Amino acid sequence: MEYRLVSGEYEHGNLFAYLKSSEIRGGYLTAVAECPISGAEWKGFCLSYNYRIEDEIEEYFVEAEEIKEAGRNIEMKLHLDLKAFPFKMTHWSIRVVYVKDGKTCYASIQVPRSHAVTPKKFLFNKNNCDLPGDMIVFQYRARGGDWGLRYREKNRYDGMDTRWKEYCATKIFKFNRKRYMDQPPVWMIYEKRCEKAQDNGYYLFRYCMENDMEKALNRQIYYVIDKHAVDYKKVSKYGRNILKFMSLRYMVYMLRCQLLISSDARNHSYVWQNQDSLLVSSIRRKNHVFLGHGVLALKRLNESFEEQNMRSVLCTVTSDAEARIFREELGFGYHQVAVAGYPRFDALEDKSENYREILVMPTHRRWVFGIEREKFVESEYYKRYMELINSPHLMEQLEKHDLTLNFYLHPSIGEHIDAFTGGSDRVKIIPYGEYALDDLMMRCKLLVTDYSSISWDLFYMGKPIVLYQFDMEDYLNTWGSYIDLRKDSPGERAETADELLQAIDDYIENGFVMKKELEAKRADMFAYLDTDNSARVCKALKERNL
Repeated sequence: MEYRLVSGEYEHGNLFAYLKSSEIRGGYLTAVAECPISGAEWKGFCLSYNYRIEDEIEEYFVEAEEIKEAGRNIEMKLHLDLKAFPFKMTHWSIRVVYVKDGKTCYASIQVPRSHAVTPKKFLFNKNNCDLPGDMIVFQYRARGGDWGLRYREKNRYDGMDTRWKEYCATKIFKFNRKRYMDQPPVWMIYEKRCEKAQDNGYYLFRYCMENDMEKALNRQIYYVIDKHAVDYKKVSKYGRNILKFMSLRYMVYMLRCQLLISSDARNHSYVWQNQDSLLVSSIRRKNHVFLGHGVLALKRLNESFEEQNMRSVLCTVTSDAEARIFREELGFGYHQVAVAGYPRFDALEDKSENYREILVMPTHRRWVFGIEREKFVESEYYKRYMELINSPHLMEQLEKHDLTLNFYLHPSIGEHIDAFTGGSDRVKIIPYGEYALDDLMMRCKLLVTDYSSISWDLFYMGKPIVLYQFDMEDYLNTWGSYIDLRKDSPGERAETADELLQAIDDYIENGFVMKKELEAKRADMFAYLDTDNSARVCKALKERNL
């Protein structure tokens, strides 16, 4: 079978098709798409790699095995050899190709709701294909209903045991449904991929446990975490209130759950990039409270956090200014936003008196996300930070003032952490997860970052911050910001290496004291500067009877 590379040759058309049938069997994907009779000449299919950067566009044309009229529609049959196709991770869209008015276009294939998985189909239909290198490919329904394929590494939840647990959980839930209705509603709290207990979710859960909020709110409150996670030991003391991720008990409680509460989106409550699931359709229907992952200001994230995508009944924020962003920019209603603060702020404590550390934590960029090592080490991003952590002047200052520089790379590009080396043994290159980030924040005397929302946590504690924004124009053109970076940033700005080193020198010399003009701004940028954020979140949940 021929797969012709056609990257950039086709235009997005205004027609669309429906998926009539599809199955994966014997290493082949066989599917039929229903296309409208509309004066178009239907040709075949286009598989498009959902690329991260422009240089990685890959689109392949696959000729239809059969094209025929079927009543009011044209039916096109796809027969794809999955083991021969040149897949790249992770997402591939499958579209139909047609010619109309002299133009070759492609159009999405919509997956009807009637294709929803049923228990019998789920248990006995294998809708995936194992590929060499411990990889797997399977069909999925993207946001908006578009049909596509996912190609990724296999994980421990891709086996039949997970399917059996889901199947059994649905039966247990159905058998006990009436009994569950007489019990208090269930809240499930979790963090990113159910692997952590370090963010707002954990601190809200801890508050609820320590203040008997199950009784006060008449709710059953549980925390979900992978039993293999480093943080599992930290929460295991809460006994029955801990649900082991992907256990049978977790699945039953997920079906029972009335409210998901997290510092990330609802899809982090289940297997990341999952296959067919009996639970996921239930998860999508549940109410969700977004506790916030970082103060929304420095980076425009409409694509991720718009109300139509998040579908959260409540979002908690730190200030009236952030509330306006959620309402005016992201489309949330007035009662969907509560100015309550972040639960993790309650635990922030300045521990720097016993440490002499500077924390350098740059965030990622779209143009260095997911790229190969050869390209990464040629990027300005890499070169700038290597220049910083190898600066002879800075190494001299660290030695002179008995300081340690902790370099902590953003987890999305953590695969390149070993590409960084420091200029002396006073520079510690810290892989993601080796230390809890909140500990590093509380221990440091100074934060050097760029556009990371972590800056607001340090600002809340009253610690000095230097924002190294050497690529601000590129950043604004790619991401954008909700605030004026030059006027409203939570710290001192530097655009050149010399400006950054001077700012660090200044803070070393003044004993790491925040400058007066920034201290004055701090009180205006937060609605509250106390340790009652978790209590206010619980109050907001109670007022809305969630």
